[in-house]
Amino acid sequence: INSFVLGVGIFLSPFISKKFAFGNFRLVYVMGVLVYGIAYIGFSFSPNIYVFYALALLVGVGNVTTTIIPISMLVNNWFVKKRGLALSFSFTGLGVGGVVFSQTVTFLIANVGWRYTYVIYGLIMLLVGLPIGWFVFRARPEDMGMEAYGAEGKMPLKEGEKEVVDTTEHLSGVVLTKPYFILLLMGGVMVGLANNGGFGQFPPVLTDLHGPVRAATIISLYSAVGIVGKITLGNINDRFGTVFSTIYAAVLLTAAYLVMTLAANYSMAIVMAVLFGFGNAVGTVAPPLITAAIYAPKDFPKAYGYLQSALLLGMTAGSLFAAGIADITGSYNYAWISLAIVSILIGVSWVGAYKNAQKNKPHSR
Repeated sequence: INSFVLGVGIFLSPFISKKFAFGNFRLVYVMGVLVYGIAYIGFSFSPNIYVFYALALLVGVGNVTTTIIPISMLVNNWFVKKRGLALSFSFTGLGVGGVVFSQTVTFLIANVGWRYTYVIYGLIMLLVGLPIGWFVFRARPEDMGMEAYGAEGKMPLKEGEKEVVDTTEHLSGVVLTKPYFILLLMGGVMVGLANNGGFGQFPPVLTDLHGPVRAATIISLYSAVGIVGKITLGNINDRFGTVFSTIYAAVLLTAAYLVMTLAANYSMAIVMAVLFGFGNAVGTVAPPLITAAIYAPKDFPKAYGYLQSALLLGMTAGSLFAAGIADITGSYNYAWISLAIVSILIGVSWVGAYKNAQKNKPHSR
């Protein structure tokens, strides 16, 4: 079912991004909440697995319409300065909400059964998401007569000074073949592989190595560190720029997977959890930041939609990629080494995309 949800995102992300950018933002979000909530309620009445699959497609529509894409676009529109920190806090909120809801769902299933749990979960989505989406969200600060945070810091031009126009070539049919666009998408796939390769395969491997109790401790550790990791990555991006923050995250993920080859030692497994917790923030915080660093604001929604599709493609394949290598070679260590190489390619792809895009930007005029 998770593959169905991610698969919908792969195909719909560019379309949904355009709808948010050029349509009625609040209406698109509210419709997404409705689809999301009703689909979850529908799970409770499913008579067979085929209905589950059909509803999972609707859940995928709701997921892509209400989570990463609208949050990224809102932050990109509302923040010029401190954009990285704002994104990191937003995605941290998603993570904390996920932890709270997972515990709530576990409690409800144990006490009222899975069918009633789906109804309650869907109703909570509708009761919380609909009023927030319609009455709170505003796509742009201009809609409220305000400016984006940091926009007021733009200094007027002095006499005789030329304006530097920061508009990377527009995303159109021709841009799909540009090296920076291809590298951007390649990096997105690599991020999805690196993140979900670990998230999908660490739990069973750690359970085999150290037993369920210690494995749960390690998993909880990298989940908790991940909250701090998102804030840290966003702050590093604001202070030192896109290139440095991308290299920082890629190095941490590479180190995490290399250390994982030594995870039969419990202490090394703990070290891995800390490194992975800080590094995997690249999967949420970094994609909108690298997109905003390359593309002009009016091109951001299109470019980010395509990047999100690439990221989801990598996420869909990540766990299978790691498990497949382990099956072929007979050892998970080869899978970890492969994912370490993939992590290096994140830095190579995204830094390469950024550098190439700078060369393609128009000169000052």
